[in-house]
Amino acid sequence: MSDSSNSGIYVAEDPARGQPIPLDGESVTAFVGPAPRGPVDHAVRVDSSETFQKIFGIPEYHCRLEFAVRQFFANGGSNAVVVRISATRACNKIFLPGDAGDLVLEARNPGPLEYLRASVDYDGLDILPGETAETCKRFNLVVQRLRGPGSAWIDSQEYHRNISIDPASRDFVGYVLSQSDLVRFAGDLPLSRPHEVIRPTTMREAGYVEAVTDRVHSPIPGDYDLVGSAAQGTGLNALEHVADVGQLCILPGGDGESLGPVGLLAADRFCREHQALLIVDPPARWQSVDDVLADQETSGFSSPNAVTWYPGVRARNRQGTSIVTTVVGSVAASLNALDAPQGVHPFYSDGPIMLRGGVKLTAQLSAADIRRLARAGVNSLVRRSPLHFQLQGNVSQARYASMAHDWDNLRLRRQALFILRRIRLGTRWTLFLESSPALWREVGEQIDEFLLALFERSVLVGDSVEQACFMKCDADTNRGLAGNMGDIAFIVGFALREPGEFLAFRVHIASGECRISELGWQAGFAQAV
Repeated sequence: MSDSSNSGIYVAEDPARGQPIPLDGESVTAFVGPAPRGPVDHAVRVDSSETFQKIFGIPEYHCRLEFAVRQFFANGGSNAVVVRISATRACNKIFLPGDAGDLVLEARNPGPLEYLRASVDYDGLDILPGETAETCKRFNLVVQRLRGPGSAWIDSQEYHRNISIDPASRDFVGYVLSQSDLVRFAGDLPLSRPHEVIRPTTMREAGYVEAVTDRVHSPIPGDYDLVGSAAQGTGLNALEHVADVGQLCILPGGDGESLGPVGLLAADRFCREHQALLIVDPPARWQSVDDVLADQETSGFSSPNAVTWYPGVRARNRQGTSIVTTVVGSVAASLNALDAPQGVHPFYSDGPIMLRGGVKLTAQLSAADIRRLARAGVNSLVRRSPLHFQLQGNVSQARYASMAHDWDNLRLRRQALFILRRIRLGTRWTLFLESSPALWREVGEQIDEFLLALFERSVLVGDSVEQACFMKCDADTNRGLAGNMGDIAFIVGFALREPGEFLAFRVHIASGECRISELGWQAGFAQAV
């Protein structure tokens, strides 16, 4: 029998058929980066800075990912998942001695800072017929996860009662620990159960065996650790099963390091496929406005889904040392704050993007600098008070990366991404149905209802629904697809700037994937289709 804590792993459910596409609710902000401990390559729901500290953090250890998450919640964010990245798979081990060798337990989570300890006792055991206290193979096991080495702060604990060293038993330690969030059975199976762990200088008080931590080395993760494997669902790919990722904050390995081209392009591709916004800190090589402009001219990178800024920020770590750090969490939460508490709101009623955070800017900007940066697709970070900053520019890094002009307008792009993402998620129920006229009508009615709701909230512009949006899902858009399983295509358009000036997209759901193609701004396109 085993009692164990909740792992916090994020599980998402697909929307059901017949449900309206939701307008309300904050989309998920995903944080990907290295942390000192915790689950690796799993999307874990985090609802507060304290939850992050319990799962991923260690006191007195500066972690840029923790700093970003703390900023996110301090600026009003509420819906976050974290994917911890690690460059090592080596794990701490606990060696529990016995008459016939050690029982070896290995930490579930890799890295040298996963602090565990275990205790063994024989209290209240079930002695089987033919067994004696000396030949019994059963024991009780307590495993604790500590906030730090030798700490009295226990973050989680598991109590496994009446487990057995006998592989023929249904309570075999290997089977039981396969369900553990903290440890797993490792090494060779000893022939006898481990000894009770008794605290020295006491008669019968239980003691603990600490995990061995000096055999594990954890190098700084690189871009390929951040990207991970699509086949194995590691790194950035761990987010594939998280629904409604609206913003991605990806942080490189060490303090002061910048995201490399491999990580940047992979993160941008993820955001394009999931209609999400990529939020990245400025690279360390940007030491002046001229550096930014020259780098933007030669880098070749452009994306309507990416947002960055200049200058960077510095803060003091717990040791008092000034270090380059991040404000991605503040930016993510402040962008979310532009949306109404119950969902999106009218596009042109957005206010200034204000950030809170005890950081210092690495440079000061003039009004001319702010205009020059905005033309290059880079926002400006400006101090407004000792604790408040403003993100100026309202630009993405689109430049020439899109068919539709004005994609450098950050707020307009966010609005379009929200609409497309909710349509993609809301139509996933079609994946296991045969493409047919009846299905096309049902999908069309569902999306028409969603677009109407957007129009009624003044998200779309126009004096009538016909001026604000259109949707087409029929034999023309599904030519050659009838009879295929989970294969459906439609065109959707909506007006965000001027009535009747539609931004149109073709959506094709096939083979379990949803591909959205941009058709650009189409004046009067609704009447043509």
